[in-house]
Amino acid sequence: LTTAGMSKMYEKYQNVDFGRCPRSLCQGHPVLPVGLSDITREFSVEVFCPRCLETYHPRSSKHANLDGAYFGTTFCHLCVLTRPELVVTHPYGASGSE
Repeated sequence: LTTAGMSKMYEKYQNVDFGRCPRSLCQGHPVLPVGLSDITREFSVEVFCPRCLETYHPRSSKHANLDGAYFGTTFCHLCVLTRPELVVTHPYGASGSE
């Protein structure tokens, strides 16, 4: 992972290229791709919502058929570590309650 690569991926996140969280309480928050394994052909890519902190199977068929190892198990975590503003501290309102 390079700084330039992380910047491009962040731009894709901002453009909602990876989709939106399916959970209604997240109000369409953008998601990040995450692999469940670093070994190719084991799992397709999943998406992680930094708002509810859950992982989902992507809605888009173009993402659902993508190998999760392309993103690996660490990309999502590194993205959140380098850009902590992605994680919403009070995800469902000012009090943080559902």
